Amino acid sequence: MADSGNNIISKVNQSGSGIDLSSLVTTLVEAETSPLQSALTKKVDATNLSISSFGTLSSKMSDLSTNLTTLENTNARTTASSGSAVSLTVTDETKAQDINANIVVSALAKGQVVTYDLTHANLLNSSSVTAASAIDQGTLIFTKGGTNTTITINSTNNTVQGLVDALNAISGMQANLVDASGSGGLALVIKSDTGTANAFTMTSSDTLTEFNTGSPAASNTSAQVTLSVAAADASFTVDGLAVTRSTNSLTDVFDGYQLDLNAVNSSATNVSSAIIATNARDRMQSFIDNINSVKTYLTTETKRGLNGAPNGSLVGDITAQAILRELSGLTTEPITGYGASSFYLANLGVQTERDGTLALDKTKFDSAIAADPSLSDIVFSSKYSTTSSNTTVTGSTNFPPKAGSYSFVYSSGNTATINSESVTKVDNSSGQKVFIAANGDADNISVTLLTDSATTATVRYGQSVIDRLQSYITNITSSSGSIKTRTTSLNEELSAFADEQTDLDSTIENLTNSYNVKFGAMESLVTQLNKTGEYLTSMMDAWNKKD
Repeated sequence: MADSGNNIISKVNQSGSGIDLSSLVTTLVEAETSPLQSALTKKVDATNLSISSFGTLSSKMSDLSTNLTTLENTNARTTASSGSAVSLTVTDETKAQDINANIVVSALAKGQVVTYDLTHANLLNSSSVTAASAIDQGTLIFTKGGTNTTITINSTNNTVQGLVDALNAISGMQANLVDASGSGGLALVIKSDTGTANAFTMTSSDTLTEFNTGSPAASNTSAQVTLSVAAADASFTVDGLAVTRSTNSLTDVFDGYQLDLNAVNSSATNVSSAIIATNARDRMQSFIDNINSVKTYLTTETKRGLNGAPNGSLVGDITAQAILRELSGLTTEPITGYGASSFYLANLGVQTERDGTLALDKTKFDSAIAADPSLSDIVFSSKYSTTSSNTTVTGSTNFPPKAGSYSFVYSSGNTATINSESVTKVDNSSGQKVFIAANGDADNISVTLLTDSATTATVRYGQSVIDRLQSYITNITSSSGSIKTRTTSLNEELSAFADEQTDLDSTIENLTNSYNVKFGAMESLVTQLNKTGEYLTSMMDAWNKKD
C-alpha cells in the first residue's frame, strides 16, 4: 500500500512525531469497521452458498422426475410366447391381469390390394411411364365400407401422380407407383387397411373406365387390373373360442395387453403373463433409492450443526424445510381411489428409518404383491376404476379429478348423478351415453354407460405416488415455483448486501480521510512545537556562551 501524504511527511520530517500514521489510521479504521465487514461478508457467503444449494436441489428434483418417469414406464409384469406366430405386450399395467392362453391362428387380416399395369394397351399403352405421364380427365367413384368418395381428374391433376395423390387423400388407403421392370414399366398399386370392411371398388362411367376395378380374379394377368390380395379378417381361437378381428394388432382381446398375430400356425401358441416378484421388488427399491437421494441431501443441508459442527447451507430455510416435509410425508399420506379403503406405503413394506430415509421390508413387500399383484399400482400407476360391469371410467390426463371414490347413479333418460351432482349425457361415436362431471372434486371424471339400463356404481380415480410427486416437482421447479421464488429472493438479498457494502466502503473512506486530517493536523502541531523547542534551545545555548 502506498504511503499517504501525512505518513511521508512524518517520515522525512525530522521535527515531526515519527509515528507511522498510515498504519495507525488503517488500524483505527479496521477496529471500527471490521465487525461490520465480517458480518456482511458472512451474510454474502451464506447467501451465495444457499443459492448454489438451491441450484443443486433443483437439479436433483429434475433428476428425480426423470428417474420416476423411467420407473413408471417399467413393467414388473413379464410376457412370454411359445412361438413367433403370436406375441403379447403389456400396454396398461393397471388393467393387465395374469394370462395363460392357447391361440391358434387360421387366417391373418389382410388389406385389399389392386394392381394396375400402367403400360397396358388399355391404359397408357407405353413401355416407359413416369409419374408425370398424362391420363384422361374425368370422374372416378371410389367405394370403401359403403362410403363413396368422388375423385375428379381435371387439367390440374391429370397425371399418374395426380391420381396417386387423390387416392392417398382417402382415409385408410395407400397408393404407390412401382417400377416392375426397372425401365419405366410402372404399376399403380392400391392397398386398403386390413379387414373385409375395407374392401373397395373404383368405377367410372366416362373417359376413365379403364381404371374400373370391376371384379378381376386374383389369377387375371391378361387384363390391366389384377386383384393381388383380397381383403380378409383375422380368424383365430383363444382357448377354443372362435374370434375374428379386422386387424392383426389387437388391444381388445385381453384388457391391458396388445396381442399381435404374426403368422398362421398349425398348432396352438401359448401366451402368458405374470408379475415377477423380483422385478416388482427391484422397481420398488429403485423408487425408494431415488427418494432417499433427495431426502439425504435436504436433511444434510437443513441440519443445524452441533458441538461446533458447521450448519447446513439451508439451515432454517422455510422453503427447503417444506420440500423435506413433503418427501417425509410420503409414508403418512393416505393413498385413495384404489378401493373402498385408503392405502399407505406401509402396506408395501415401506418404513421410515431413524435418520429419515426410507427402507423396504422385502419380506413384507413380497407377501403383499403375492396377495394382490395390483397393489404396486398405488406407487407406479394412476388408474380409473368402477364397481359396475355396465360402466367404464376415464378422465383428463392433464386435469384429473381429485383422487377418491364417487357415487354414480343412472335411472333412465339423459341425466345421471356423479358425486350427487346432476350431469347431462353426451353420446360417443358408438351411441353410448357418456356422463362427464364438471364440478367439485369429481371434475373431469367421465363415466360411459355400456347399455342403457339403470346402474348404480362407485367410480374411482387413484393417483399414484409417482404421479403426485411429479405434479409436486413440476410445481416447485416451475418459473413461479417455490425454488425459483426463493432463489429470486436470495438474489435480491445479495443486491441489498451489495448496497450495504457500498455504504460500508464509503464509511471506511470517510473514516480514513477524517483520521488523515486529524493526524495531519497533529503532525503539523508537533512539528511547530518541536521547531519552537529547537529555537528556544538555540537561544539558551547562545545566552550561555555570552555568559
